[in-house]
Amino acid sequence: MILCNLMARRDAILELGGFDEALYPNEENALMDELQKRGGKLIYDPEFKVLRRPRPTLKAFGKMLLNYGRGRAEQFRVHPTFGSALNFVPPLFCVYLLTLPVVWVMTFAPTAEWQRSAYHLPLPAYGLAVLIQTLALVPRGGLIRSFCATPLIVLSHICYGLGFRRGLFTKLKPPGQRSDVAVTLEIM
Repeated sequence: MILCNLMARRDAILELGGFDEALYPNEENALMDELQKRGGKLIYDPEFKVLRRPRPTLKAFGKMLLNYGRGRAEQFRVHPTFGSALNFVPPLFCVYLLTLPVVWVMTFAPTAEWQRSAYHLPLPAYGLAVLIQTLALVPRGGLIRSFCATPLIVLSHICYGLGFRRGLFTKLKPPGQRSDVAVTLEIM
């Protein structure tokens, strides 16, 4: 669930003090977590759709994902939840990818072949997971479009992971000092 297609009861949002704008672009997730902690109920309706323009370039798409990852890490720092554990998978995967060449070189000795093989096991597992995700897209997007989207799936994971890593170490800024906040929301 994301803010562009989120409906909420006004009194519930006001009771929580509204959105934590310092967590942009993840302020709605912090709000939903807090609502659930207080016994609130979230309902997902797949028929409720909001059309939104996609990012116009690959660079803009990557920047969006970096910001999403950063926002998720900042939310974790301010409002940690057990459910946030899965958000550590993309940054750990990025660390894994960065260490692959180092491990390969360090385990070049023939006696270390099994170590290199064991260390590479997550890569085919990841490839299988991406293939499954691609196949899940086929009914909606068709075979060719779905397979063309495969590199975007990988890019999404890498950009999100790098953004998450960045968000773990950035200083949180008050809403008035953020340069990436483009829209101010008002509660009617």
